[in-house]
Amino acid sequence: MKFVVLILLASIGCVNGEMNFYFYFHCLVLYPGQQKMMKIFGKVLDVDLDEVTIGLEPVSNFKCVDDCFQTDGCILVFMNSGGKCFSFDFNSTKKLTVVETKREEGLMVAFKTRFLLDQCPAYDDMDLLVTVGEDPIPWIKNGNMYTFEKCVRDWKMYTRENGVTVCMQTFKEEIYSLVNAIKRCDELGGYKLTGVQSKEELQWIFDRRTSTWHKNSGFWINAKRLEEYSRMNDTHFNITDGYTTLDQEFYRKFADLSGSNIGIIEDCLLVCNAAPGFLINDIQCSDYTYAKGFVCGYQLV
Repeated sequence: MKFVVLILLASIGCVNGEMNFYFYFHCLVLYPGQQKMMKIFGKVLDVDLDEVTIGLEPVSNFKCVDDCFQTDGCILVFMNSGGKCFSFDFNSTKKLTVVETKREEGLMVAFKTRFLLDQCPAYDDMDLLVTVGEDPIPWIKNGNMYTFEKCVRDWKMYTRENGVTVCMQTFKEEIYSLVNAIKRCDELGGYKLTGVQSKEELQWIFDRRTSTWHKNSGFWINAKRLEEYSRMNDTHFNITDGYTTLDQEFYRKFADLSGSNIGIIEDCLLVCNAAPGFLINDIQCSDYTYAKGFVCGYQLV
């Protein structure tokens, strides 16, 4: 059962060893697990902090943190020893690294994250998440440093079972061959035509189809049947994106495979409305006019 708690204090302080950190709560009714601000003594390494704070007027510590808390896109704020405050926006930030500093340096960083209201966990046990965008993104802690990294723009992020994190995006263009789909991804920014590794990735791609498309229309993905298995109802595919590992059981489960159709070789794959229960169809690798788009990707971690 959900319940609400009225927070009457501006902050709760937690002390662990030499590191002080604080959970900041705005004074309003909150549900457990809602967004909060966590402050530490620290600084951001990825920008010239002296340069970005030039011309800024000093503000109170409370206002610096509160403004970020109240701004939807803000994920983190930095305040220097002179009281100048600089915020980092989710949409314009791809990577950030925060390093802890000593109290006497007078530098402060506040993360927007989520915690239960009654938690004051041990510092080393905290798991910080950026929850501003569509998907939660973790801050990775390594010693006295936190690192945040996300996909470009609004690309979708998936962390696979083998620990590889990939970013992908669909593009709706009438590209009629596998070769040209690979070429277009490269032209768009050095990206790869991506392979697919999980049901979640596959369903997301399928759901990006336009409702008015023919059921055979869909997106190219990176896979071509090996030459020695060409024309066969077989799952030995070559995937060239550099980060997707062939999982033959995955294709047996989700792909409607034949190898050929009325004499036409079908060795490539398209995410589409295939036979009932399948979201992938094997198709000819060129001159396939039902191909309405492609899926680009790259390895983030």
